Amino acid sequence: MKADVASAGIRKHKFKMEVRSFSGSTKDESNSRESRQHGKQLTANKTVTEEKRSIIMDSSLGTMKEVSDSNNTGHKKQNNIFTVNNANRKAAGCHWYAYLTNQSYESNGVVNLENNPMPSLSQRQKRKTAQQNKYVAMDCEMVGVGYKGQEDMLARVSIVNKRGEVLLDKFVKPCEMVTDYRTSISGIRPHNIENGDDFHDVQDQVKKLIQGKILVGHGIAKDLGVLQIKHPYPLIRDTARYKPLCRLVANGRTPSLKCITHAILGLDIQSGEHNSIEDARAAMKIYNKLSFDWENHFRKQKNRT
Repeated sequence: MKADVASAGIRKHKFKMEVRSFSGSTKDESNSRESRQHGKQLTANKTVTEEKRSIIMDSSLGTMKEVSDSNNTGHKKQNNIFTVNNANRKAAGCHWYAYLTNQSYESNGVVNLENNPMPSLSQRQKRKTAQQNKYVAMDCEMVGVGYKGQEDMLARVSIVNKRGEVLLDKFVKPCEMVTDYRTSISGIRPHNIENGDDFHDVQDQVKKLIQGKILVGHGIAKDLGVLQIKHPYPLIRDTARYKPLCRLVANGRTPSLKCITHAILGLDIQSGEHNSIEDARAAMKIYNKLSFDWENHFRKQKNRT
């Protein structure tokens, strides 16, 4: 009887030991599983951190990098980005100017190179040139025909752009007999116009150059008269008719171009024979200097009418 009890006690002790052993192994496996999951999480976090660092470094070079999607999708998408605030000019090197001139800047400092391209340098230059070519200045030299040369006839016409570059400079063959060359003022001599261009050819060239453009000049109505051309009044800027300028320079009277040029630009012109290119450039320079106030005055006058 005692032997049976002792044998039962031994079996009970072994059973408890087996239960403890099984429980311990279960806990070890659970801990091992948690450890492996924790390790995977650390690896994933490390990978994300490395990706973020890679993006920042590449952005500082102004390069384009494949960026992980942040919306927990696990997928990747291609984003072309250029971070202006992190841009390193030295690292970007020769590509720096290309990025600045060809790409568009957004308020958050990030540029999407595909969707928001800036106009190229050549496109901006073309627009600037087109804007400048909206303005032309013209001046004509005339000779006298008819009785004692009292009537005017076109002998030379010059047109310049906003920068003073010559667009047209033509001597015109006379249609009538010249009775007064007015050389001391016009600078025209017989040989200048004997082999000049046909009047109608020059007239057509002038029409094409000034069509739809703001025409600057001094006493421009007289120049248009000898050319037998009409130009819309809203597109004319006449230094002889701009009232604030007339009041400033000649106390309200019509001032000469020589007087205005000296007063406004501090330059002396027409000291001898006149030159239509020089006079056209002077009129354009005067307009350029006064253009802001001139255009405001013009708009006010237009609104009143």
